[in-house]
Amino acid sequence: MKPSRNVRGQWRTALALLLLYLGLAGAVQAADPREIGPIDLAITYEVKPADRIALRALMQNEGLRNFEQWKKAGLLADYKILFSRYPDAPNWDMMALLTFTSDSAATRWKEIERAHPAGLPPKALALMTNIRTTPVDLHRQGTAAQPAAAPVYLVIPYDYLTSTNEYIRYLDGYLVPQVQGWVDEGIVAQYGVYIARYGAGRAWSSLLVIAYRDDDALGSRDRTVAKVRTRLAQEPVWKEWSDRKDKIREERAPVIGDLLTLH
Repeated sequence: MKPSRNVRGQWRTALALLLLYLGLAGAVQAADPREIGPIDLAITYEVKPADRIALRALMQNEGLRNFEQWKKAGLLADYKILFSRYPDAPNWDMMALLTFTSDSAATRWKEIERAHPAGLPPKALALMTNIRTTPVDLHRQGTAAQPAAAPVYLVIPYDYLTSTNEYIRYLDGYLVPQVQGWVDEGIVAQYGVYIARYGAGRAWSSLLVIAYRDDDALGSRDRTVAKVRTRLAQEPVWKEWSDRKDKIREERAPVIGDLLTLH
């Protein structure tokens, strides 16, 4: 008998969490997440520059406690709350990356939204100027054997200009080998590639989230990118995708963010 959508979603989440727990290096290429309902959300929040201090304080207390409670209750498998390092309109000030335990758990998020729109406590909600919620699928991810003690996140949005299937082939042929090379060079601790489930009309259709080990690792990004690209250019398949990449996707403005933790 074919497993239910809910069971398959639980299997996919359990596999990803197990691989992260074991610290296995390399990309995780699970079953196509489009076979079930989306179990990931990317939410971006914008406030006035003068309200950034208040938003951070509210999230590091009540806000994060709420997300932690939803995780303990079995609704969330994981969550990350990133705060942009700099005020930089029109980019976001805060981003939430949520992974639900199953597609049925993702559906139950609507119950949270009634009392906590976008997962926010009322005082934080009152500060918002814009909120954007995007159902996404985590298509590719990888992690280094050793976790980072003080990660710095670089979030890079893209618009892809081809079919979703062709874009996924591009991820496997070009992007994943390159980012995995950064992991192997020791500057990246973890990465994930998200694709918007309903991307029409949005500011981005794909999101690359990279956790650098620390600020020094982020500072060596350009040097490491050049080193890995020089090595990969000797591989015909990667070189072919590299030559075509400008016709496949357009890169948007990246954001540097820090992971918020409970105080």
